Amino acid sequence: MASKEKQKRIVSNTAYTIGGALLMNGVLQILIYPLLNRFMGSGQLGELLYLMGLVAILCPSVGQALNTSRLVVRRDFQVTNGDYNILLLGFGGIGTLVSLAVAKESMTSGMVVFWTILLLMTTIFRYYGDVEYRLNLNYRKYFCYYAVLTAGYVAGFGLYFLTKNWFLVFLTGEAASLIYLAATGTVFRDFFRKSRWFGKALQRGGFLVFSYLITNLTLNIDRLALEHLIGHMAVTQYYVASLIGKTLVLLVAPVNTIIISYLTRRQERMGRKQFLMFTGIGLGVSFVFFIGSQIGTPLFVWLFYRDLFESVKPMMTVVNLSQILGVLSAYLFIVALTFTEEKWQLILQILHLALITALVLIFTNNSGIMGFAYAVLIANAVRVAAVILLGVWKSGRQKCEDTGTEEHS
Repeated sequence: MASKEKQKRIVSNTAYTIGGALLMNGVLQILIYPLLNRFMGSGQLGELLYLMGLVAILCPSVGQALNTSRLVVRRDFQVTNGDYNILLLGFGGIGTLVSLAVAKESMTSGMVVFWTILLLMTTIFRYYGDVEYRLNLNYRKYFCYYAVLTAGYVAGFGLYFLTKNWFLVFLTGEAASLIYLAATGTVFRDFFRKSRWFGKALQRGGFLVFSYLITNLTLNIDRLALEHLIGHMAVTQYYVASLIGKTLVLLVAPVNTIIISYLTRRQERMGRKQFLMFTGIGLGVSFVFFIGSQIGTPLFVWLFYRDLFESVKPMMTVVNLSQILGVLSAYLFIVALTFTEEKWQLILQILHLALITALVLIFTNNSGIMGFAYAVLIANAVRVAAVILLGVWKSGRQKCEDTGTEEHS
């Protein structure tokens, strides 16, 4: 009975987690961004998406990384709120300065700089804030946290009508969620009180921040590269074409959590045959996702971004395939991490970032936005192949270690 109750709790918590993510992103993608496109125009939306790309790179890299770090570190050390609040300010402040330098051409006035700093720092704290409910396993409040965030976005869109300041759309949501957190949680109390384990929090949190930064930079390279190499309109076009594929990432993250929880409970290590079985399942599901994206993307763009339909139609298949391969590689990474060292994930992430950067620079300069799309596709295909080869190699070595035999090549 206890086991069944635990399973029900896991399913319930997963549902709350997915529900919160889908609610927030559903409102953003189906309501907020299409309406902003209608009222701002595709060119201005491209500039907004570029700045929000910086938010998408920096804020989860700091907030989410320190969120995860606190969950792990608290098992071994009695860290305090102040340890992580200080790290949020430190890493967030440095990252914000770098972001302003990268986007200096978009910093057209002192007010734009002010609103950008405020949005970056507020969003960093919001990404970290849900650790309150993960520490206490209160996923119902976790869902409420994101429901309040979503309601804030909708209210913020009303403020946009009054002020024509698009920053208020997002700032209102971020602020609303943090107010809810202040009313229901404690992670920001004793804000600056450090523990003697601050050095451990800095060391382990810093490693995760670096790792997350590479991942999020790779995921959002389209907004940076297209803005600087082509312009605002290209940012909007690629964003619209890749929306359905990127949405699948929201579903993969909770599923990956369940997979790694199950696999790490087993005493027996995964062998090569089992890894290939999981790889086959991933390839099969990815094929289904690809077919769904091929059907869903044209319909979505026609319904919500009709003015862009003809311009993005030629790249839909390439973009969908590259997004699906990105999702597949994330899944295979999780499976491989159950029997390999974490360093391999970081090594492959760095190599993938180097490859995609080189290909993007070459292909985009030669062939524009379609060249960019093919560059991402090639880099993601290489990444999938690299993870599969790593998994086959390491699962074979692991099996030999478990049986006490030597592997001969």
